[in-house]
Amino acid sequence: MGILGTKVDEENKEQLGEEKIIHMIKLAKLSQERKEFKKSEQLLHLALRAAYEIQHQDAQKYIIDEMAHNAYEAGDFKKAEKLFVDLIKQLLTDGVAQNDNSIIHISAKLANLYVMFHEEVKAHKGFNFCIHHLEAKIKKGEDDFDTLALYSLILSWFGDYVHGRGDFTQSLALFKQSHEISVKINGKHHPHSLLQLNNMAAAYTLMNRLEDAVDCLNTALVLAQEVKMDDGLKDLPYYFINLANVYLTQVEKSAADAKELLKMAENSCREALKCAKVVDNRDALIKARKCMKQINSYQTL
Repeated sequence: MGILGTKVDEENKEQLGEEKIIHMIKLAKLSQERKEFKKSEQLLHLALRAAYEIQHQDAQKYIIDEMAHNAYEAGDFKKAEKLFVDLIKQLLTDGVAQNDNSIIHISAKLANLYVMFHEEVKAHKGFNFCIHHLEAKIKKGEDDFDTLALYSLILSWFGDYVHGRGDFTQSLALFKQSHEISVKINGKHHPHSLLQLNNMAAAYTLMNRLEDAVDCLNTALVLAQEVKMDDGLKDLPYYFINLANVYLTQVEKSAADAKELLKMAENSCREALKCAKVVDNRDALIKARKCMKQINSYQTL
């Protein structure tokens, strides 16, 4: 009876410990949403200590990943890098395979950080590592949702990287591939699918394929408003702004229908302002007002 009582006590202690950890993580995420990054970090440290006390390794790894994400959001990118590197080392030490999705995902986050640090070789090597392992897994038939979702995400991130370096042909191909996978697993209305249409439009614009850019953005706008997902609505003002900017680019290249294009740009910009107010997106509101100012400058010429 004494041994059984001890076992029950240990189980209760572990359950209480888990509940405490979950509660602190929830509070930390709430603080992060409020931009209270220091408070979020302190809560995550307490959660990590609690995870060590009950020797909950999965919780430890999850919390370290959250700490890295918090540091990233706070703008402390070097701290985020160190936490991600330490987490990969811990996972490998624990026997997690190099091609495991958890390691691939963290490696992709690191590659994004190296882009910010202008460490081109590390960034390129990181993205290639991720894509190589994911493609090898998919060829072997490991095409579960998590693997395909991660592949679509990393193709998009790598597309952003090469787009920023002026290779619009490659970035377009990557965005298209990411979009195709996202539609397959998430559906065409999903925010990630819509984001790829927006990314494709950006590539088309810089390749001077303006009609294709307009088609992509109009498709994204129709789909976003058909099924109103939170993230999709949050991005909606940007799609209107980008469409207005494509019309303005067309104005510069075509004097014949400049008036009509300016009117379409103005309508898009007004919709962007309206949407930005509805979703309370201050950044989009500033960009929409800037866009409207640019349209007004054309109209006074």
